[in-house]
Amino acid sequence: MKSGLQPEVETARWYEDKVRRFGYDHRGLGFRTRSSQEKRFEALMQLGNFHGRRVLDVGCGFGDFLAYMHERGIRPEYTGIDLCEAMAARGRERFGDQGSFVACDVLEYSPERRPDYVVASGLFGLDAEGARERIQPTIEHMFEWAVHGAAMNFLSAYAPEPAEARVYVDPLDALELGLALTPAARIDHSYLPNDFTLYLFKTPPWEADPSKRTP
Repeated sequence: MKSGLQPEVETARWYEDKVRRFGYDHRGLGFRTRSSQEKRFEALMQLGNFHGRRVLDVGCGFGDFLAYMHERGIRPEYTGIDLCEAMAARGRERFGDQGSFVACDVLEYSPERRPDYVVASGLFGLDAEGARERIQPTIEHMFEWAVHGAAMNFLSAYAPEPAEARVYVDPLDALELGLALTPAARIDHSYLPNDFTLYLFKTPPWEADPSKRTP
């Protein structure tokens, strides 16, 4: 997908077109099925206990991750940011004072209060011009903001049937980026054949729990 537009503008227009065509469901977000979207949400939940914590959702779409948490009795102090104003507006309409939704570019955003956890689902999938160059600084921002940790998913370079106009990332490259930020990094490539999640923790478990330190 090469249009000559700035990547953030191209991405916003792509999603605006999806919303016009499909409305406010998983197809409007570019997900093939709702089940695959929820598999990704389930993986993000492995980052920590979000109940009562400040959670920043980067590329929040319509707030589906917030709905997913509410369905499971989890009530975070939630903020969602998205490039697409139509999506942020839908989130505000959908959730009212149960969450905050802001239309902005993640690379220009600065949270008023540091979130406990920062997550992103489907943020890096669209192959807009310059999109790959935005991955590293976005991960760095997300991890810098987080008090406890950040998690984000990617389409995997090991996907058996890659789709057109999508960014596929080698999980080993993603892990290398993560390890440059924290020694407490891991990936999960086990929940979908074409997807993986990178987890980055601020406090390594061997520091949080002295019993786990090596002699």
